[in-house]
Amino acid sequence: MTVIDIGNWTPAAAGSEMRRPVIAYPPEYQELTDWLTAKVARYLNVPPGTIGIETPLADYGLDSAASLELCADLEYEKGIAVETTIVWDYATIDAIAEHLVAQGASS
Repeated sequence: MTVIDIGNWTPAAAGSEMRRPVIAYPPEYQELTDWLTAKVARYLNVPPGTIGIETPLADYGLDSAASLELCADLEYEKGIAVETTIVWDYATIDAIAEHLVAQGASS
């Protein structure tokens, strides 16, 4: 879930660039993206810093077995029951975290 604080947005003077709005994410979103990134990195045996939250998980080669493990870990460790298709329905860590936060499922 992206929250845009338009209170910090102002149009710029003619001929100059517009100031972009400040985008703020709820703490639950950041906690979930960090957790999901660490889990995916562990499944793939790579450093977490190599996982981009906006890159489709399929691009990393995350297979169906790992996606099922992610679902099980979400339920066991976070108390969030999800459909086993979540990795395919929401292809990136960003999309998964946004969906879960929007559903009020973070813990």
